[in-house]
Amino acid sequence: MATYTKEELVNRKIGKTIAKKRKLADFTQEAVAEHLGIGTEAYSRIERGLVSPGIYKLYQLADLFKCGVESFLIEGSRRATEQAEMIAQLLAKNSLADRAVIVSVIDKLSRHMQRKNSKKDGEDNDG
Repeated sequence: MATYTKEELVNRKIGKTIAKKRKLADFTQEAVAEHLGIGTEAYSRIERGLVSPGIYKLYQLADLFKCGVESFLIEGSRRATEQAEMIAQLLAKNSLADRAVIVSVIDKLSRHMQRKNSKKDGEDNDG
C-alpha cells in the first residue's frame, strides 16, 4: 500500500474535488485543459492529484465552474469548521422547509453515529 506525504494527500483531495466539479459542470477534461491553456495529460495529473494546480489555476477553475475558489479546499478538508461551511453552502441552495428537513436528518444521523461509536468504544475497553 502506498504512503503519501501530507502535500500529496492534499493534492489528491483537491484533484478529486476538481474532477467532481468538472463532471457536475458537464465539461470534458479536454475542454477544461484548453480553458487553462495546458495539455490534457497535464490536466489529468491535476485531477489525479499528482501535481498541485497552483493558486491561479484554482481561480480559473472557479470561474469556469462558477464556484468559489475556497470550495476546492473546503470540500476535501477534515476540519469541522470547513466541513460546516460546506454544509452551509449546500443548505443555502434549498428552501427553508427543505433546509429544516436536511438539518433534522443530519441531527439524527449524527446522534446515531455517536451512539454507534460509544458502543464500539465500550466494546474496545471491555477486551
